[in-house]
Amino acid sequence: MKNTVLFDLDGTLLDTLTDLTASVNYALGRVNLPPRTPDEVRSFLGDGYAVLMEKACGGAPCAEALKYFSEYYAEHLEDNTAPYDGVADALAALAAKGRKMAVVSNKGYDAVQVLCRRFFAPHVTLFYGVNSALRKKPAPDMLLAAMKELGSDRSDCVMVGDGEPDIAMARAAGIDIVSVTWGFRTRAQLEKAGGKIFLDRTSQLAEL
Repeated sequence: MKNTVLFDLDGTLLDTLTDLTASVNYALGRVNLPPRTPDEVRSFLGDGYAVLMEKACGGAPCAEALKYFSEYYAEHLEDNTAPYDGVADALAALAAKGRKMAVVSNKGYDAVQVLCRRFFAPHVTLFYGVNSALRKKPAPDMLLAAMKELGSDRSDCVMVGDGEPDIAMARAAGIDIVSVTWGFRTRAQLEKAGGKIFLDRTSQLAEL
C-alpha cells in the first residue's frame, strides 16, 4: 500500500481550462493573432506557460504574448476554476486515512500556491509549481523535492496525473504512475505515452 500520493494539478484536481483559454486569447488579441478554441488550448497544456503560448502563437516563441498571458492569468485564474466534482471529498478521505499528499505542477509557482491554498488546504499543504530553482516536468526535480520534504521513499509513492509529462516524470523519479481520464488527455494518448493504470472517476481517488 502506498502512503504518499503526489498529484498533478490542471486536468487532475482542477478544471482550469476556461480561465486558461480566456487568458491565452487575451494575450493573442494583444499581439494581433487569432483566438484559439478550448480544445486547441487543451492540446497545448502540460508543459508550462512558455510552451503553451509558443504553441498558441503557431509554434514560434513570443515573449510579448507570454507576458500578456502571465499578467492576465494572474488576475483571472480564479474566475471559473474549480475542483472536479468529487475531488475535495476524495482528498478529505485520503487525509483521514493518513496519506501524505502534495501537488506537483508545471503551472507557475504563485498560481499553484493561490489555487491550492484556496481549494485543498488543510488536507494538502505542500504545493510545488515552476520556479527558477527546479526544472519543470518531465524532469523529476519537483517530484523528488516533494518526496524528500514529505519524508517518503520511492516505494511508498504514487504519482497521479492526466498528461504525458506526469508519466515521464514519474518514470524518471522511479515511482508508480496512475493516469486519470477526465483531464486534458484521452486514454489513448496516455496509453501511447506509456500509461498502464487508469482512473475514470474522481471517486476512485479515495481508493488509492
